[in-house]
Amino acid sequence: MVLRAVDPVGPAIEAHRGPWPEPPEGAMVRREAHLLQWVIVRDDGVVEGHYVFDERYVAAHPESVDAQHLSLLHALLSFKLFDDGEVLVPPAQVAGSLRWPGTDERRKPLGGG
Repeated sequence: MVLRAVDPVGPAIEAHRGPWPEPPEGAMVRREAHLLQWVIVRDDGVVEGHYVFDERYVAAHPESVDAQHLSLLHALLSFKLFDDGEVLVPPAQVAGSLRWPGTDERRKPLGGG
């Protein structure tokens, strides 16, 4: 998920095979069973949220691959994080805002689901 105030792009999902990638240096990382997530607040005001998960995660949180849910989440986060092109909150709070639930947490789908 790439969030930016100017020229927004929607979230993208891609299948990944093989070992899970290592987060880049400086990323705020959270590792949980079946989910690896990291957030980067770049110097140019772009916020990146990356989520790598397996089939057990999708079974617990089918909204994680639902296009409507992801689009609503992306729009909501973009609206809350930026003002006049600037990130409004400190990086640690950005990471908290972009945190996805673990497999033991209740589903919170946005939209109809």
